[in-house]
Amino acid sequence: MAENSPARSLEMRDVFGQMLVQLGQEYHRMLVLDADLHTSSKAGYFKAAYPDRFLQIGIAEQNLFGISAGLALEGFIPFPCTFAAFATRRALDQVAISICYPGLNVKIPGSYVGLPTSQAGTSHNCIEDVSVMRSLPNMRIADPGDNADMRAIMRAAIETDGPVYFRVTRYTFPDLFGADHRFEWGKGEVLRPGNDVTLFGTGMMTAFCMKAAELLDNEGVNAEVIHLASIKPIDRELIASSAGKTGCAVTAENATIVGGFGSAVAEALAETVPIPLARIGVRDRFVTSGGIGDLFRIHGMLPEDIAKASQTVLAQKHRRKA
Repeated sequence: MAENSPARSLEMRDVFGQMLVQLGQEYHRMLVLDADLHTSSKAGYFKAAYPDRFLQIGIAEQNLFGISAGLALEGFIPFPCTFAAFATRRALDQVAISICYPGLNVKIPGSYVGLPTSQAGTSHNCIEDVSVMRSLPNMRIADPGDNADMRAIMRAAIETDGPVYFRVTRYTFPDLFGADHRFEWGKGEVLRPGNDVTLFGTGMMTAFCMKAAELLDNEGVNAEVIHLASIKPIDRELIASSAGKTGCAVTAENATIVGGFGSAVAEALAETVPIPLARIGVRDRFVTSGGIGDLFRIHGMLPEDIAKASQTVLAQKHRRKA
């Protein structure tokens, strides 16, 4: 995997910045707050378009979310922009108590998520954001699978009352959806029907699941690929129906498997259709500095790793039937 994927479209953070501007045209009480990272997060698009609605808070993330809570109480729709590591570690108390507890209408984009932050290292490679945000009552969470999904999620976020957290990956995504794509909370999508094993993906890992399905097809395995951008709420009905059909599954996430997306799928399966399950993602370890391709290989998160895990759960399924 190259350091930068072939550019079929804009990098997701640029799409995020452009969509901020588009939503700002429609929602005049929308505000963007920044923690001195707008050139990296691409919130600078909004700053250039609406300087009077762009608030520079500086490197003070706890203030960033506290001020956002106050603005929401006054009827504004704040988008506090910072790296996911700072939103979920440094300012967790403000997010939990000032925003989630009263259920305020604050939209939180977490930038630089997972492995594709390249040389940023342990301090910025945020892998626990899904796990942390999932644990907060009233919080909705989404991880877009491509740029069309990002646009749709941002529109759904601003149209939904209450706290929302969505991930912005520093990566150029292959296209999964068309321009007319729509996102709905709590609903997943079958991207590739299959009968032998289900590959549940979220965010950038759904594209990896599609590649893994191609590898498995060459081995005579018919994999179903399901994209679950809505992590909380999650589509328990679709998870159960696909699992009931295939009898085994693999989850894939650009984050830690501890308490994250894979855990959410596992919880749904344990309560509906218990089947052999493998989880692809960062294991119980920190992520160090390195090239993007190197990091995905080190952590066993490439399409080949998904395909290998699929063969493992398939073997477990066959042993159960024996």
